[in-house]
Amino acid sequence: MPTRSRQVQRPGYAHFTLLSRGRVYGTFAGLEDVQQCMTRLLDLELGDQAVQIIMGDEGHRTLDVDGRGLWGRFVRLMQGITDERSHIEQYAHALGRGEIVLSVDLSGSPKSVAAVAQAFRDSRAQFVNHYGPWVVEPLGA
Repeated sequence: MPTRSRQVQRPGYAHFTLLSRGRVYGTFAGLEDVQQCMTRLLDLELGDQAVQIIMGDEGHRTLDVDGRGLWGRFVRLMQGITDERSHIEQYAHALGRGEIVLSVDLSGSPKSVAAVAQAFRDSRAQFVNHYGPWVVEPLGA
Protein backbone atom coordinates (compact mmCIF):
# COMPACT_ATOMS: atom_id res chain seq x y z
CA MET A 1 0.00 0.00 0.00
CA PRO A 2 1.52 3.36 -1.00
CA THR A 3 2.15 5.85 1.71
CA ARG A 4 1.20 9.46 1.38
CA SER A 5 3.32 12.23 2.63
CA ARG A 6 1.74 15.35 3.90
CA GLN A 7 3.10 18.71 4.76
CA VAL A 8 3.21 19.38 8.48
CA GLN A 9 2.27 22.89 9.45
CA ARG A 10 3.02 24.42 12.79
CA PRO A 11 0.07 26.14 14.37
CA GLY A 12 -0.03 29.88 13.90
CA TYR A 13 1.21 31.97 16.76
CA ALA A 14 -0.64 35.05 17.92
CA HIS A 15 1.83 37.90 18.21
CA PHE A 16 1.40 40.88 20.50
CA THR A 17 -1.46 39.54 22.58
CA LEU A 18 -1.82 39.38 26.34
CA LEU A 19 -0.58 35.79 26.18
CA SER A 20 2.52 36.50 24.09
CA ARG A 21 4.76 38.11 26.68
CA GLY A 22 8.44 37.34 27.13
CA ARG A 23 9.44 37.75 23.49
CA VAL A 24 12.18 39.63 21.67
CA TYR A 25 11.44 41.01 18.19
CA GLY A 26 13.75 42.64 15.66
CA THR A 27 13.86 43.43 11.96
CA PHE A 28 16.45 42.30 9.44
CA ALA A 29 17.22 43.61 5.96
CA GLY A 30 17.78 40.15 4.48
CA LEU A 31 18.06 36.41 4.94
CA GLU A 32 21.84 36.47 5.36
CA ASP A 33 21.51 38.54 8.54
CA VAL A 34 18.69 36.30 9.79
CA GLN A 35 20.84 33.21 9.19
CA GLN A 36 23.71 34.78 11.11
CA CYS A 37 21.38 35.55 14.01
CA MET A 38 19.89 32.05 13.92
CA THR A 39 23.39 30.57 14.19
CA ARG A 40 24.07 32.69 17.26
CA LEU A 41 20.71 31.77 18.77
CA LEU A 42 21.43 28.06 18.24
CA ASP A 43 24.64 28.56 20.20
CA LEU A 44 22.42 29.77 23.06
CA GLU A 45 20.61 26.40 22.90
CA LEU A 46 17.17 27.85 22.36
CA GLY A 47 14.67 25.26 21.18
CA ASP A 48 13.50 25.47 17.58
CA GLN A 49 9.99 26.24 18.81
CA ALA A 50 11.31 29.40 20.47
CA VAL A 51 12.36 31.17 17.24
CA GLN A 52 9.94 32.33 14.56
CA ILE A 53 10.68 33.98 11.24
CA ILE A 54 7.94 36.37 10.14
CA MET A 55 8.03 37.47 6.52
CA GLY A 56 5.95 38.39 3.50
CA ASP A 57 2.18 38.59 3.23
CA GLU A 58 1.69 35.61 5.54
CA GLY A 59 3.85 37.30 8.15
CA HIS A 60 1.80 40.47 7.84
CA ARG A 61 -1.39 38.46 8.44
CA THR A 62 0.27 36.75 11.41
CA LEU A 63 1.00 40.10 13.05
CA ASP A 64 -2.73 40.86 12.84
CA VAL A 65 -2.25 44.63 13.00
CA ASP A 66 -5.96 45.46 13.34
CA GLY A 67 -6.95 42.52 15.56
CA ARG A 68 -9.24 39.65 14.60
CA GLY A 69 -12.58 39.36 16.28
CA LEU A 70 -13.96 41.45 19.10
CA TRP A 71 -11.24 40.46 21.58
CA GLY A 72 -8.44 41.09 19.09
CA ARG A 73 -9.77 44.54 18.22
CA PHE A 74 -10.13 45.34 21.93
CA VAL A 75 -6.52 44.34 22.62
CA ARG A 76 -5.27 46.47 19.70
CA LEU A 77 -7.39 49.39 20.93
CA MET A 78 -5.85 49.15 24.40
CA GLN A 79 -2.38 48.87 22.87
CA GLY A 80 -3.10 52.20 21.18
CA ILE A 81 -2.52 53.96 24.49
CA THR A 82 0.96 52.42 24.76
CA ASP A 83 4.03 52.26 22.54
CA GLU A 84 3.16 48.69 21.63
CA ARG A 85 0.62 49.64 18.95
CA SER A 86 3.13 51.81 17.07
CA HIS A 87 5.68 48.99 17.39
CA ILE A 88 3.29 46.50 15.78
CA GLU A 89 2.75 48.95 12.94
CA GLN A 90 6.49 49.48 12.54
CA TYR A 91 7.07 45.71 12.26
CA ALA A 92 4.23 45.52 9.71
CA HIS A 93 5.76 48.36 7.66
CA ALA A 94 9.12 46.57 7.73
CA LEU A 95 7.44 43.46 6.31
CA GLY A 96 5.83 45.61 3.62
CA ARG A 97 9.32 46.82 2.62
CA GLY A 98 10.48 43.22 2.22
CA GLU A 99 12.33 43.04 5.52
CA ILE A 100 12.14 40.07 7.87
CA VAL A 101 11.00 40.07 11.49
CA LEU A 102 12.51 37.55 13.88
CA SER A 103 10.73 36.66 17.12
CA VAL A 104 12.32 34.74 20.00
CA ASP A 105 10.22 33.37 22.87
CA LEU A 106 12.09 33.76 26.16
CA SER A 107 9.13 33.21 28.48
CA GLY A 108 10.83 30.10 29.87
CA SER A 109 14.27 31.68 30.22
CA PRO A 110 14.08 35.43 30.94
CA LYS A 111 17.77 35.54 31.90
CA SER A 112 18.60 35.06 28.20
CA VAL A 113 17.32 38.50 27.14
CA ALA A 114 20.77 40.14 27.15
CA ALA A 115 22.36 37.27 25.19
CA VAL A 116 19.55 37.25 22.62
CA ALA A 117 19.76 41.03 22.28
CA GLN A 118 23.49 40.72 21.61
CA ALA A 119 22.86 38.06 18.95
CA PHE A 120 20.41 40.43 17.25
CA ARG A 121 22.85 43.37 17.42
CA ASP A 122 25.75 41.28 16.10
CA SER A 123 23.57 40.30 13.14
CA ARG A 124 22.70 43.88 12.17
CA ALA A 125 19.11 43.76 13.43
CA GLN A 126 17.11 46.95 13.69
CA PHE A 127 14.32 47.97 16.03
CA VAL A 128 14.98 45.29 18.65
CA ASN A 129 12.62 45.19 21.63
CA HIS A 130 11.76 42.87 24.50
CA TYR A 131 8.05 42.61 25.31
CA GLY A 132 7.73 41.45 28.89
CA PRO A 133 4.80 41.45 31.26
CA TRP A 134 3.71 45.08 31.58
CA VAL A 135 6.89 46.45 30.02
CA VAL A 136 8.45 47.12 26.62
CA GLU A 137 12.23 47.30 26.80
CA PRO A 138 14.17 48.75 23.85
CA LEU A 139 17.32 46.68 23.36
CA GLY A 140 19.23 48.96 21.06
CA ALA A 141 20.33 48.19 17.52
